[in-house]
Amino acid sequence: MNIEFYNCPHPEDIENTKLPEEPEFVKYVPDFDVIQETVSQYRQYPNILVIGHGGSITSIYGFYHALIEQAEKKMYFLSTVDPDYIFELKKDLKPENTVVIAISKSGETTTQIEMLMRFTGYPIVMITGRSSSLRAIGEKLGAKIVMHPPIGGRYTGLTEVGLLPAALAGLDVKGLYEGAKKFYRLYHNDNLAWRAASVFYQLEQNGFVDVFMPFYSHNLFPMSNLIVQLCHESFGKDGKGQTYFAHEAPESQHHTNQRFFGGRKNICGFFTSSESFLHPTVNDYPPSVHSVQIKGRALFDINKIPLERSLEFELQGTMEDARINGIPLAHLSIAGFNPLEIGGLTAFWQLYAVYASVLRGVDPFNQPQVENSKVISFNKRLQYKGLL
Repeated sequence: MNIEFYNCPHPEDIENTKLPEEPEFVKYVPDFDVIQETVSQYRQYPNILVIGHGGSITSIYGFYHALIEQAEKKMYFLSTVDPDYIFELKKDLKPENTVVIAISKSGETTTQIEMLMRFTGYPIVMITGRSSSLRAIGEKLGAKIVMHPPIGGRYTGLTEVGLLPAALAGLDVKGLYEGAKKFYRLYHNDNLAWRAASVFYQLEQNGFVDVFMPFYSHNLFPMSNLIVQLCHESFGKDGKGQTYFAHEAPESQHHTNQRFFGGRKNICGFFTSSESFLHPTVNDYPPSVHSVQIKGRALFDINKIPLERSLEFELQGTMEDARINGIPLAHLSIAGFNPLEIGGLTAFWQLYAVYASVLRGVDPFNQPQVENSKVISFNKRLQYKGLL
């Protein structure tokens, strides 16, 4: 993994910042025996349905798509009570071919339970707290119950929360964990996550409150849900914090580049790409189209360019334009699509969120503003039933 900064302030020294003790997620060791036992128990099911919200689902969603070529099972994700989507899922996902994994630390999220109730006849694995409504439901339904670690959801990717479903799908979970541990060991030392957090904190102080995040990789883009959650829930507090908005690129160039270059001057960039791809591909155009003109040149002139290089050129075009226009940006690149790199990328953003919170003087592990709307929506249900 590598990161470069352009038109940005220099990172501050980490030694000058008082960091809290190592967070629990940095010290935590997953129970790989429980993970393997669960894999053995449910290995006959070709489909996996993960039900959850937020940190319960964002890490495994990113792992699965980034490493999808290594997966041995098909994985589906449910984080909505949209009846049409649930109907579509149930067309193909049947009790005889699907294991359901329901994940919630609190076990008290209403929509989590409502989603699960559409799959009560299925084999179910639950990852939840010791005393919760979800656990009580699981006990009555005969579900296998795995203890949720004492860690907030968005930081649980490298615990049973993210690794158990990943293992069920056939991914190399020890590789993911080891990739993360390499980053975790640097918690108190200078590292890429610290440098990025320091730079973007200074940018916020200078008025850059929007962060445009184009992902120049189709398989990496699903990691953006976790990244946005880590940033917004961890340090979007007390009137502080930036807005991170992610798009898949180069498609983003056809809409958000206009905002990036032509809109308010309060925006910086955080670009993500991969240095290698699993299936390098070279186009060889039919001779009949060689003479067709594009941008004043014959199509033949751009024949036999590898597609991965074309994607790189699209990235470079936007970055160079930003540098010319004085727009601050960072470019993070991973070496390729393997468990060590994806585990490291996850740990990078977890540590980034902690460092960014410390720099802003806010608690990285709470999310006080997300609870009130849940209370209101639950009461709406009671009103609908005439109970309020």
